[in-house]
Order: sequence, then structure tokens, then C-alpha cells
Amino acid sequence: MLHCNRIARTLTCFTLLSILSIGCGGKPESRYIPTEELSRDALQTVLDEWKSGKPHGTIEDFQEPIDTLDARWQAGKKLESFEILREEKSDGPKIFVVKMKVEGEKEEQEVKYYVFGKSPLHVFGEKEYNKAAGIGS
Repeated sequence: MLHCNRIARTLTCFTLLSILSIGCGGKPESRYIPTEELSRDALQTVLDEWKSGKPHGTIEDFQEPIDTLDARWQAGKKLESFEILREEKSDGPKIFVVKMKVEGEKEEQEVKYYVFGKSPLHVFGEKEYNKAAGIGS
């Protein structure tokens, strides 16, 4: 529960900084957007950990701790395969499209992952990111 509360607080702060920066003409939230290389490496690490069968949660053995949030992994589903296809343009978090096959799903799917934060880094699946940000259902 504490892990989820910390993630929700971080995402709320990030969203508020984004909104405030629009009115102030600055981009303070950019301090919380990691580089493309760091973001890609963090996502690769998260997906490798999931595929190897490690439990869902914070990954400590990266250059920065990484908080992860993916409901399928959290529910114990196994990641069978993945390929990071591309980065999408974004003024906010780094967004990557990943082709993946998860246990129990009939076909491979393309899923977006959002990477943001400083220490810790956060890697969220799209559904989890949207839910934490209060977007959609």
C-alpha cells in the first residue's frame, strides 16, 4: 500500500508541475523526465526482470531505483516475450511502444510504457499510468 501511495503522490506532483508550468511559461517538470537512453535502459531492465520471473515491485539494482506498475505482472502473469519497438513523441514522460506476449493472452500486443521521475524512476504500463493520473477508467 505504501508503494502505491508513493507512486500516486509522485504522479500527482508531476501532473501539477505540468499544469503550473503552462501558466508560468517554464518547464520545471522537465527535471523529472529522464533521458531517452536512461528511459530505454530502465524499461529494458523492468521487462527483463519480469520475463525472468522476478516479483513485481521496486528494482534496486539499476543506477537509480525503479518503481514499476503493471497490473498483469502484479497479478503474477508471466511475460513470455517482448521487443521495444519505438519511442513516441511526448512533452511529458518518455513513452515507448513494446510488442509483448503475456501468459494467457492469445496474441502479442503492442503496449505503451511511460517512464518518468528522477530517483526513483517510474515505469508504468499505459493503463496504470492513465489510472494513476485520473485519465479515463
